[in-house]
Amino acid sequence: MGIQDRLGLGPKPGRRRSGALKIEKRPSDDDAQRLTRQAVLWRAALLLGLGVLALLAFPRISVYDGTARVGEVWTRDDVVAPFDFAVRLPEEELEAQRDSVARAEPPIFVERVNALDNTLAKIDSLDARLDSTFAAYVRWRTVRTSGGPDLAAQTDSLRYLALRADLGGGLTNQQLDWLVSSAYAHARGQEAGLPLDDRLLGEAGRLSRELLTRGVLDVPRDDVLASTLVVRNVDPAVRTESEVPLAEVVGKLQAFALAQSSLRAVAPGRPDTVDIGMTFFRRTFEPNYIYQAEATERRRAERLSEVQPNRGQVRENTRIIRTGDVVTDAQYEQLRSLNIAQRARTGDRSFPRTVIGRILLVFAALSLFFLYLYLLRESIFDDLRQMILVALLIGFVLVGFWIAGVVGLSAAPFAVPVALVSILMAIVYDSRVAAFATLSLGLLAGLIFGGNFEIAFATIFAGLLGVFSVRDVKNRTQLLASGGVVFLAYALVIFAYALLRADPFGDRLVYELLAAGINAVLLLLVWPILVGIERGFSVTTDITLLELSDTNRPVLKELSMRAPGTFNHSLQVANLAEAAADAIGANALRTRVGAIYHDIGKMLKPEYFIENQQPGENPHEKLKPSMSAIVIAAHVKDGLELGRENKLPKVVLDFIGTHHGTGLIEYFYRKAKEAAGDDADQVKEAEFRYPGPRPQTNEQAIVMLADSVEAASRSLQKPNPRRLRSLVEAIFASRVADGQLDDTDLTFSDLAKIRETFHTLLCGIYHFRVKYPGQESEDESAPPPDPDKAPPQEAGLDVSVPDDAPLPTAPPEAEGLGKQPMS
Repeated sequence: MGIQDRLGLGPKPGRRRSGALKIEKRPSDDDAQRLTRQAVLWRAALLLGLGVLALLAFPRISVYDGTARVGEVWTRDDVVAPFDFAVRLPEEELEAQRDSVARAEPPIFVERVNALDNTLAKIDSLDARLDSTFAAYVRWRTVRTSGGPDLAAQTDSLRYLALRADLGGGLTNQQLDWLVSSAYAHARGQEAGLPLDDRLLGEAGRLSRELLTRGVLDVPRDDVLASTLVVRNVDPAVRTESEVPLAEVVGKLQAFALAQSSLRAVAPGRPDTVDIGMTFFRRTFEPNYIYQAEATERRRAERLSEVQPNRGQVRENTRIIRTGDVVTDAQYEQLRSLNIAQRARTGDRSFPRTVIGRILLVFAALSLFFLYLYLLRESIFDDLRQMILVALLIGFVLVGFWIAGVVGLSAAPFAVPVALVSILMAIVYDSRVAAFATLSLGLLAGLIFGGNFEIAFATIFAGLLGVFSVRDVKNRTQLLASGGVVFLAYALVIFAYALLRADPFGDRLVYELLAAGINAVLLLLVWPILVGIERGFSVTTDITLLELSDTNRPVLKELSMRAPGTFNHSLQVANLAEAAADAIGANALRTRVGAIYHDIGKMLKPEYFIENQQPGENPHEKLKPSMSAIVIAAHVKDGLELGRENKLPKVVLDFIGTHHGTGLIEYFYRKAKEAAGDDADQVKEAEFRYPGPRPQTNEQAIVMLADSVEAASRSLQKPNPRRLRSLVEAIFASRVADGQLDDTDLTFSDLAKIRETFHTLLCGIYHFRVKYPGQESEDESAPPPDPDKAPPQEAGLDVSVPDDAPLPTAPPEAEGLGKQPMS
C-alpha cells in the first residue's frame, strides 16, 4: 500500500457504490495507474504555472528602506502613501508610556480580616509551650535540690529536654538558657514582676495590634511603585474593592523594623533581650494585606494593551516627503511607520523567508482545489482539456489581482471579477466545483493583498452567493439578478468593515462600493465567455441543453414532419426518462434532451419503423431478416451523422449511440434462424446486434430503459397496472441479464425507483377509467396474454409483425423480453 492509499488520497479505480449492478473487481495494473506519467506532468505544470502567476501578482511596494536620517536631504523620488497606515510611536517613547502605565497601576491585595486573631492565637500557643518547658525545668531542679528519687529527677530531666528541643524556632541555646533562668528565678520568688518571656510576648501582642490596625503588606513596601494599592475582601462571592494610599500602610520589612525599635525602647541596652523579642514577633506575626500577583499582572496587562502604539494616521495618496526636502522628525516617523506597515502587508522581498512563506501558502491554496478535483471530480481531473480550462479561468483572476496591485488603490481588489469565474464554473461544471474554486481564490486574494481578511471574506462571500444564484439557471436574463446578488454581497461586507473604522463614511467606502459595482457589471461577460468555452472546449452547459430542448429547432421540426410517430415516441420517452432521472438524482435536463434526440436517425427511413407505418404497409416483408436488421440498426449511425450535421454537442450524440447499446435485434434474429432451418447454428448473433456502445452514464441507461418500456407498452392490447408492471420488470430484467447496464453506476435501489416511476407514469398515460354501463368489463385479475402468441402488429416496436409470425420461446435469462421483439 502506497503512502497515498494510507492517507486516503489514492485513486479508487474499479470501485462502485454499495449495491451497484456491476460486481466490484480487482483493478488491473492499467486501472491502478489512472494517469500516465505525462498526464501527471501536465497537471503539475498547470499547478506550477498558476503558482508562479499568483506569486507575480503580489504587489511590489518599495518606497522606503529604513536608511533616512533626520536632518538629511531626501534625494530620492517623492514618497506617496500607497495605502492608509498608522504613524507608530518611537520605541523609546512607547516603552516610556508602558513603563508609566505599569508604575501607575496599583497592585491588588486581599485583606485577611482574621490576621490579628491568628497572631494572638500564635502568641498564646507559644506562651503555653514556653510555660510547659519552664515548669518541667522547675520540677527537675526542685526534685534534684531536695534530694528526691533519682528516677523522678531523671524523668523530669528528659521531659524538659524534649520540650526545650521542640521550641526551636530561631531561639539559640543561650537565649533559651536566659528564658529558663528568668522563669526559675521568678518561680523561687527571686525576681519581681513578670518573667522575661511573658513580658516579651505581651510586647509582641501590643505591637501586632498597632501595626495590623494600620495595615501591613506581606511584601516590602518599596516594591510597590504606585502611590495607592487596591484592597479586596477575601470573599469572592461578595467582592468589594477599595483604594488605600501607600503612605498609610507599612510593608513587612518595615513592620519588623518598627517592632525592633519598640523593643529597644522597652529594653534599652539589652540587645539579647531585643533579639529574643524579635524572634517571638517574627514567629507569631501575620500581615493582613496579601499580595495577589496573578490578578495584578492580569490588570496591568489590560492597561498595557490599552496603550496605543500609534500617533495619528496617514491617508492613502498623501505625499509624505518631496525630493530635496530636509527630513524632519515627523517625516522620519511617517517613513519609518510606512516601512513597518509595508513589511506587515507584503513582507521584505529581499528576505528569503518571506518568499518561501509566500510559496508555501500560495501552493497550499491552489493544491486544495486541485486535490478536490483529483479525489472527487475525476471526470474533470482526468480530462486535460478541462484542466486547461480550469487553469485559464483561475489564471484570469490572478491576472486581475496583478492589475489591482499595479493600480495600487486599496479598493482595486474589490473590482477583480472573482464572482465571474465562480459563476462560469458553476454553469460549466457544478456548484461544488465552483465553491471550492471560490474558496481557493478567496484565500489567494487575502494572501496577495497583505493578509487582508476583508478582501478574502468579501471575495468568498460574494463568489459563493454568485454560485448559489445560478445553481438552477434557466435563461440568460437570470444573470442580471446574479449581478445584483454579487454587488449586495460585496456591499454588505464593505459596509460592515467600514463601521469598524474610525472614519466609516469617508472616501474609502465610496471607492470600494464603486469597485464592487464594476465587479458586478463585469458579470455581463459571462455569456460571451461561455460561448467561447462551449466552442473551444466542447463543453455543454445546462443553458445549451435548455435551448436544445426546444421542439421548434429545425431537426426536431423535420422529425415531426417526416416521422410523426417517432417524434411522438421520443417525447413520451423524454417524459419517462426525465422523471426517472429526477427520482434517482441524475441530471434530468440532460436526460430529457438526450431522449428527445435519440431517434432522429429514423427520419431518413421512417417507413421501416412501425410507429410511422400505416396499416398494411410493411416494407420488411420484401427483405431478408439480415437486411431488415441492417436497416433497423442503421438508424443509430444515421442519427449520429444527422446530429453532427446539426452541430449537436457530444453529450447529446452519446445518447443517440447508446440508446440501444449492443442489444440484440431479436425478432429478425429469430426469424433468420427459422429461415435457416437446419443451418440455424450458422446464423451469427453478432450480425443482429446494434453497434453500441453500451450506456456509459446513468442518464444514458435511463433513456435506454425508457425507450424500451415506452415502445413495449404500445404492444399491450389491454394495458392495466398489473400488466404494465410485469412488462416493466421483464424489460429491466432483460437489460440487466444482457449486460447493457454494466458500464453505469446504477444500483438495484436506483432500478427500483426507475421501475416505480415508469409504472406510475404509464398508468397515468393510459388513464384507466371506470366502465360505464354497456361497456365491456375487463377482468383485472385475468392473466396477461399468452406470450407465445404474438399480436398482429408489435405496436411500438421498430417493425410490424405479421399475424401468423410464430415467436420462439425466450431464453431463460431474458424471459419476458424475447417474446416481444424490441428495436
